Amino acid sequence: FSEAVRDVTGTDEPADFLRVVVLADVLGYLEPCGCQSKLLGGIDRAAAKLQALRAERAPVLFLAAGDLLFGDKPEGATAETDATTQETWKAETLVEIFNKLGLAAATPGKRDRSFGDAELTRLQALSQFSWLPAKPASAEVPEGVAGKLVTVGEHKVGVLGVSTFSGPDGDLGSERLQKLQAAAQAEIERLRSAGARVVVALVSSDQRSGRRMTAGLRGLDFAIQAGLDDQSTPAPSRSGQCTLLRAGRQGQGLLVLDVYLDDSAHGGAPFVDLSAWTRAEQTAALNARISDLSQRIDAWERDPQVDRASVAEQREKLKALRAELASAGKDNAGSGNAFDASYAPLTAKEARDPQIKGVLAAYDARVNEHNREAFAKVMPKEPPPGAAGYVGSERCQTCHAPAYAWWTQHAHGRAYTTLEQLHKQFNLSCVSCHVTGYGKPGGATVVNHPGLTHVGCESCHGPGSLHAAKPSEPSLKLTSAPGEAVCKQCHTPEHSDLFEFQAYVARIRAKGHGRPMAATD
Repeated sequence: FSEAVRDVTGTDEPADFLRVVVLADVLGYLEPCGCQSKLLGGIDRAAAKLQALRAERAPVLFLAAGDLLFGDKPEGATAETDATTQETWKAETLVEIFNKLGLAAATPGKRDRSFGDAELTRLQALSQFSWLPAKPASAEVPEGVAGKLVTVGEHKVGVLGVSTFSGPDGDLGSERLQKLQAAAQAEIERLRSAGARVVVALVSSDQRSGRRMTAGLRGLDFAIQAGLDDQSTPAPSRSGQCTLLRAGRQGQGLLVLDVYLDDSAHGGAPFVDLSAWTRAEQTAALNARISDLSQRIDAWERDPQVDRASVAEQREKLKALRAELASAGKDNAGSGNAFDASYAPLTAKEARDPQIKGVLAAYDARVNEHNREAFAKVMPKEPPPGAAGYVGSERCQTCHAPAYAWWTQHAHGRAYTTLEQLHKQFNLSCVSCHVTGYGKPGGATVVNHPGLTHVGCESCHGPGSLHAAKPSEPSLKLTSAPGEAVCKQCHTPEHSDLFEFQAYVARIRAKGHGRPMAATD
């Protein structure tokens, strides 16, 4: 249990304690891209972490919110390589895993409707958990509200789901927001009347609408904001009577909310925040303000034109800030309802649940086999007359043997092998950046790419058929120094978090590849 337990009860065994765990904006991610330097997320890691949290003798309520089942279209999806089957199977896999993990309720987001309301309804029918709300209210006014009373250990918890079914910029406007707020208020009162000791809202909307709506709600204790294109996880903040929290994005971590209930607490009193998370953020902000003001005061004292009384006033402000820093977090302990919130990133060091890992492997194998057959006849388009096509790196070694030898030892020269080892070589989310000339005239397709496996020479230097036919012709020479835009076709923030163009270029300039063979290191 959290060390904050002692601040509330004076013991290590709180009688009235429950834990809420939230996964937000999964965006259909089953696991992170293996090309990242710091792997974050993975539903198998989330499963193992959830199991560990449950093992701490805490009654746990597991919830999810935001864009859960679907994300953006895979990079390898084209008109000829439709991703519908792969993506709907992935959504089915997520539902299956959520069922196994004992998810109590989920609030959908805009992307969950990516393949239509009928598909979302089908997936909801497979769910053993509640969708709150299950679908948009109407085409004209899609936002909706639904609630559910859940028993967690010995406690009744009201779960309120609010979804605008719009993206992060989908501001509702005042009139629709007021109607949504009224509907949410009525549902909170119903949950309270049914015996809910705690009410938690899962809010999938744009940030502004979510904050404005929750600020005016009575009887709401906690609101988790989701549906945001924002990975940041700021410390808990107040929004009216409730505490507002976030749970990250792409399933990269879990929000863990430990709730301590005190029967003697006055009804409607806000929960006291005991989170080290909050104290750390407050301390950092105070230190920044103190440092800034200290520097200003030093400058003012050296300036004879600055009024001394004003400087003295600012010194008193500085003294007050330092006193606030010294007491930060110390006045929160005591009786009353309280909470301790934390964000747990799912790093590569986290354990992976073997059962869920098996489910992911089965999904990969199923998709791989389907795509291998479904796209077997998808061939590359012929280059326009007189235009260059792709010939493969093997052809390049005839004249560029040192560069070819270097390439075979580089990660680019083994890129396709990594997918084959994971049974993902036909996965539309992966293949386009592990072959050469994907989707381009004369280049690779999902299945058909003879000689074009791996990230070959032509991925960076351009299609080489004309140059290979007449290597001495100056007008047919290939690009010797590809620009940053070429690299960024695959080295995106999602797939290559450490990419910095000049640094990468420096690393791939080797003897025989951008540097003379006689050059020394």
